[in-house]
Amino acid sequence: MLRIIKGLVLVMLSATVLIACKKSGTEPTPPPVPDTQKDIAAIDGKLQAFMATYNIPGASLAVSKNGKLVYLKAYGVADKTTNEKLTTAHRFRLASVSKSYTGIAILKLVQEGKITLDGKVFGAGSILGTDYGTAPYNANLTAITVRQLLQHVTGAWGASTGGDVIDANPAYTNKQLLDWIINTRTMPKAPGTFYDYSNVNYFILGRIVEKISGKSYINYIKEDLGAGVGANSLDIAGKTLADKKSNEVSYSGQGSDAPYTYTIAFPRRDADGGLISTAADLLKIVTAVDGFSTRPDILNASTITQLTTPSAAYSGYACGIGIWSSESVWFNYGSLPGTRTGFMRHDNGMCTAILLNSRVDPTAGENPFVYGLQDVLLDIVKNSGYSWQAIDQF
Repeated sequence: MLRIIKGLVLVMLSATVLIACKKSGTEPTPPPVPDTQKDIAAIDGKLQAFMATYNIPGASLAVSKNGKLVYLKAYGVADKTTNEKLTTAHRFRLASVSKSYTGIAILKLVQEGKITLDGKVFGAGSILGTDYGTAPYNANLTAITVRQLLQHVTGAWGASTGGDVIDANPAYTNKQLLDWIINTRTMPKAPGTFYDYSNVNYFILGRIVEKISGKSYINYIKEDLGAGVGANSLDIAGKTLADKKSNEVSYSGQGSDAPYTYTIAFPRRDADGGLISTAADLLKIVTAVDGFSTRPDILNASTITQLTTPSAAYSGYACGIGIWSSESVWFNYGSLPGTRTGFMRHDNGMCTAILLNSRVDPTAGENPFVYGLQDVLLDIVKNSGYSWQAIDQF
């Protein structure tokens, strides 16, 4: 390692006088230049084998240990048609990993005293009041709280409670869509009693972020979450290939996915699945709410507890964060045509994120693919045999 030692000696034109000028004590040694990241063949091999098995053109990996970015690597290509090499600066659609950002945004507003988790969402005196739909509202609608939206226990708008209609009427504005949902979609179950995952819940949370902050959803996420931790690659996804953002990958749909890769109703689908980011910037957000003292958190300890507390109806999902208690991890996954994403945070201080620009055809049996990616993520955060370097690339 190269070290440069600076000294200053003033020699007077006298054979008998020599004055040496220096600071009191010992000169400080300049900090060492960080080592260049060294490849970890076992990790590279596992991820590349997974990509080959499932025909994934490109993958971006980020790994942090105790709040420091210790591994960052891109594999494959950003664009299958041009063979553009993927880099760690490329951005990907996050799909439902966007829900974690929305959950964090809501909890930040709670921490600031601007809303409460048990505040009502619809009806007179509520957060959104009568801004959407046509009164009078049914009793189940006016009973919904912020917490129930976050935990997917609203009793409506999921596969088992009337159907997830987030992609219905793609030409509708946000207001038109929510007006239509409230006026036409049934709410068969009392809120708080039944878990049913629904993108509509997080679409509504996005409207709460806008109402309370006075900003568009994406501007709040970029300015009030991303900017504070240096996650500057955050943006909203574009709908068509022509709407692709700078440094964004191209998405490859497989099988039945192919016709729908560039037809998703972005930017309307913002708070439930519309964000794009690099893998490293995703980990900047995750490590800013991980509850560890190694990197400053943007939420305090009690707020992080609320963020990661599931409902009584289902122990596996909290407020935009999945909870896998038996493995001691928090996590979230995202999936859209041409996209698969995921992150994990382990109690041991390890966090990782993997972003892909394709997924297998979900109609052809996707479980081996889904569990295969999960296994790679879990191995990275749990395997004590990996030698992580003492570097920080954040």
